Amino acid sequence: MKSNSYKKISFLISGGGSNLLEILKKNVIKKNFEVVTIISNRNISSKIKSYLNKFYKNVLIKENKKVLQKKIFFNTDVIFSLGYMKVIENEIIDNFDVINLHPSILPFYKGLMTQKRMLINNEKNYGFTIHKVSNQLDEGKTISNKIKKIGTKDETELLFKHKTLEHEFVYKQLINYLLS
Repeated sequence: MKSNSYKKISFLISGGGSNLLEILKKNVIKKNFEVVTIISNRNISSKIKSYLNKFYKNVLIKENKKVLQKKIFFNTDVIFSLGYMKVIENEIIDNFDVINLHPSILPFYKGLMTQKRMLINNEKNYGFTIHKVSNQLDEGKTISNKIKKIGTKDETELLFKHKTLEHEFVYKQLINYLLS
């Protein structure tokens, strides 16, 4: 770690954690922040556990966590939700800097199945938004976003392109937020 003045980040995930893994890989090289805690409401993938065990030995890992408690985040500056599929409790939102990666350009396509809905509605663009978490679903202030032309009618292809876009830009946008 470069210095103790760097932000301490906790991550929330629900799925496979591909965005988290990309962030961890980039941060091992650049060391822009300290990873404190990783919490999932499901099992954390063996790929992520293996990577953490190799490069992030001091990270607190919490799996199958159904309710978030304030005390888990005692040493956290920013909580970053990456595909976390549970509502974050008001106690956490009110006491921490909580941001979320949402798979659409907000305020459009809040909630789930964003790519499917974009294709059904013949949208021209896709992308993601990083926003502050508020007490209303996907309503918080936009921090940053990335937009690209859709260029396909195939949902699987769009999902792949979307994930690729996130993997390419989310780390940089997180760092920009931490430095602002």
